[in-house]
Amino acid sequence: MSELQLNPKLRASQNPYLLMPILLLLWGSVAAVSKLLLGQLDSYQLLFYMNGMGVLSFLVLSLFQPGKLKAIAAWTRKQLLLLTACGLFAFLYDFLYLEALTRVPAVEASMLNYLFPIFIVLFAIPLHKERMNRFKFIAVLMGFAGTVLLTTKGDFTSLAFTNITGDLLAVLAAVSWGLFTNLVKLNKQDMLLSTFYITCVAFVLSAGGMLGFSAPALPHIEDIAGVFWLSMCNIVLGFFLYFQALRYSTASLVASFTFFTPFITLLFIVILLGEQLSAIDSVAAVLILSGVPVQRLGQRFNRGTQP
Repeated sequence: MSELQLNPKLRASQNPYLLMPILLLLWGSVAAVSKLLLGQLDSYQLLFYMNGMGVLSFLVLSLFQPGKLKAIAAWTRKQLLLLTACGLFAFLYDFLYLEALTRVPAVEASMLNYLFPIFIVLFAIPLHKERMNRFKFIAVLMGFAGTVLLTTKGDFTSLAFTNITGDLLAVLAAVSWGLFTNLVKLNKQDMLLSTFYITCVAFVLSAGGMLGFSAPALPHIEDIAGVFWLSMCNIVLGFFLYFQALRYSTASLVASFTFFTPFITLLFIVILLGEQLSAIDSVAAVLILSGVPVQRLGQRFNRGTQP
């Protein structure tokens, strides 16, 4: 039983029901801001600068706590390998998804990428001994059904898989995030140092990706603010909120929240671009938003049936 179940009055900084909505609001802005920046920088350059700003931010935060960085020297080989793997899968998620977008239409790549909550739940079974009960299964099905409706607008015949390589890359990106989430949950080290180390690993790999597939290029002054915002939303604040939610909840509950991602992104499009929600979008939203209450109902049911 999680600490959240044992103590429903957890502080706000430990409550996934508060942390995840804030995180999803930050994540929801990433697509729109990225689209603006990709007119000046390619995906590899953008990933390099995002991770670079993340490393600098974590370094500054660590320097405000004298002696903080020295604790890394005390980590065991097993702890270092775990966090290195986390950094690898964090990088792979971004890298594989961007590569998929270069090969297949955005709708197709997105629908396949939004499988990642399912992989979070599946990998939680062997890695965290979580059980797949009927409530989790229903919540996953509802979230996936809502995601498919949202990305296809209900017209399933309009979606044709155009490139097997691109489709495979999008699925592998979803697998990477599922593994990243469950591996991070195994980490018990200091959160600031852990995120700093993970971001350093991703930065080194993104530097290699830029040198191998693109070329160094300085962003324009007007683009720096956008890169900084993405770094804060996707890496610095994003990692903190995500790790906190995982530390005080189950991976399955966090997975249910992540099904909200396409819906939150759509809301930003409606607000910023003035597009209207269709009836299909509304049905999809209901399906997605119902996933967490279903899991919450399952938790109460299970507690009520325990002797």
